[in-house]
Amino acid sequence: MKDNGGTGPLGGASLWLGAALFVALTLAALWAVTTYLGQGAPALDPRLFAPQAIGLIALFLAAYFLADGLRLHFVLRSLGADVTFRQILPLVFINIFFSNITPMATGGGFAQVWYLQRRGVPVGLSAAATTIRTILAMLAIFAAAPLFLLAGSAVEIGGGAGTLIRSIGLAILLYLAGFLVLLLRPEWLVRLFEGLLALLVRARLLRPGRQKLWAAAARRESVTFADGFRQFLVGPPLLSLGAAAATLVFLLTLFALPALLMQLLGQTPDWLAVIGTLSVVTFLMYFAPTPGGAGFSELAFAGLMAGRIEPAQLVTVIFVWRFLTIYLGMGIGAAISVIALRPGARRA
Repeated sequence: MKDNGGTGPLGGASLWLGAALFVALTLAALWAVTTYLGQGAPALDPRLFAPQAIGLIALFLAAYFLADGLRLHFVLRSLGADVTFRQILPLVFINIFFSNITPMATGGGFAQVWYLQRRGVPVGLSAAATTIRTILAMLAIFAAAPLFLLAGSAVEIGGGAGTLIRSIGLAILLYLAGFLVLLLRPEWLVRLFEGLLALLVRARLLRPGRQKLWAAAARRESVTFADGFRQFLVGPPLLSLGAAAATLVFLLTLFALPALLMQLLGQTPDWLAVIGTLSVVTFLMYFAPTPGGAGFSELAFAGLMAGRIEPAQLVTVIFVWRFLTIYLGMGIGAAISVIALRPGARRA
């Protein structure tokens, strides 16, 4: 990931297309939910603007964003990276922005690695840190989602809760298998990458000289990548525990925010049931092919929460929850990305 003065992650019409698709799918999903429920556009209830409500929402958001930054900061520090939390905090919003304009949230990781590389963190180490952070969250979600479906009330989606539980179980096994290969046999992935490069050369889509450079870089960074995982496991326990604790705070604030909104709107939510339901929604979003799960997340939320929220307030809760956790962060992330990732930006 050499910084050659190009546009980096900000370049390319595909990102603009992803952003436009995100907006279009979001609006289409909200329209579908309002049409199905027979409700109008989301109404911003004045109870959400009361001083106490604003204070509680601000507290949740502060915990949400800070915990998101801390979980990556702790992981990076455990790997020996010389970074400050002030440097990491912009990555919270950069990740939200790029993850939500690329399919299956793939762009967030690349943007974070590119950002960290410009601040002196090796590519392999950055990739290991961002992947560890993601895996910690996935392990928590993958444990919570099936437990909620097994212990909670039945959720009927595409054939019933049993089908959903089996699908989740299969997905967990596949992810664990991929993780073990990544950790224990990274050379297998390097060989696969070299094979793809060879095919590109034979198809005259890649020059042999560049093939050698990319293959050498892949081998070099795969060693750094694997070493990063091992270092995290044997690193300072306080940093590892800090990363795990920050991950739990991040997920709990994300999952509990709809319950807070329901409480502020005069309902009496079952907080544990809402947190469990949102863990399933988030799990399903990992497999949504749309940018940032746009459209899919709103529809999944509506389908799973329809029996827990009054229809007149369901669209409002969906919109406010997504606005606070995604749309707001994307807006901040877009502004930060222009400043932090532009060519010639200060690397301190």
